[in-house]
Amino acid sequence: MFFPFHHGPVRVGLVLATVLNTVMRTVILTMVLFVVASLPLAIAKDGNYKGPVFDTHLHYSKQAWPVYSPKDVLEKMDRANVKSALVSSTPDSGTADLLAIAPQRLVPGLRPYRTPSEKVRWYKSQNLVTYSKARLKTLRHRAFGEVILWFARDLETPQMSQYFDLAAEQKLVMHLHTSSRVIEALFKKRPGLKVLWAHAGFDEPPEVIARMLDQYPNLSAELSYRAEHIMGGDDVEPEWKELLIRHANRFSVGSDTWENDRWSIYKYLIDQHREWLGKLPHKVAQKIAYENARTLLPE
Repeated sequence: MFFPFHHGPVRVGLVLATVLNTVMRTVILTMVLFVVASLPLAIAKDGNYKGPVFDTHLHYSKQAWPVYSPKDVLEKMDRANVKSALVSSTPDSGTADLLAIAPQRLVPGLRPYRTPSEKVRWYKSQNLVTYSKARLKTLRHRAFGEVILWFARDLETPQMSQYFDLAAEQKLVMHLHTSSRVIEALFKKRPGLKVLWAHAGFDEPPEVIARMLDQYPNLSAELSYRAEHIMGGDDVEPEWKELLIRHANRFSVGSDTWENDRWSIYKYLIDQHREWLGKLPHKVAQKIAYENARTLLPE
């Protein structure tokens, strides 16, 4: 409302305020749009590694099925230039569905869980051993896992002995989400098994990863969830760069699509790896991005 004796000055002041407010909102919006537009550019740099990738930590579990069809998954892999992937699912029929349309592109791993709730005590369940043996007869599985093991004592169950025997008999790589202590305990029991260490221990520092790789020749590590640890500002963190170059034959990359939110940003997850791979010598990057996984998981 305007009072008659203030009509002129008040109206002019309000007009000026409106104009200034509009200008400020435009400036702020422009700045926000610039920042948002810059985010993918921070990943999609010219110096990024551009070669094919083998994703060694892919899941296509039940919660993803209504949202992403097998065809959708392959299209996401195409957009990210992911040539191959190690895929395991809860339940295993998700892996079978993907394999049915891309058998030469996907390497199946077996998760012994049928439901997410079975992750907690799977290593104590004889029913899941029976399930796993049946599933191993249906697909050409090349890995056991990815599975979670919390403590070294979890390796001591009769069921785990059966899983170890299955892995040895069928030459399965054990894909384990666990700590360095559990890995050490496993190799004391079964030094001949091959292990792919999920997330390189998740939060284990480079010096621990280096010690483990030095000590256990049958240990490899995949780097899902580790891109932000590896990349420091504009370059790879020095301790990581030294580790990745020294053990260039032992690492691979992964996305870990354990939830649908990670499927929605799949290309971004792969581009995170491309950024730090682009900071390494090209031959090292080729090995970590693709060649090591192909050697570890032959068709």
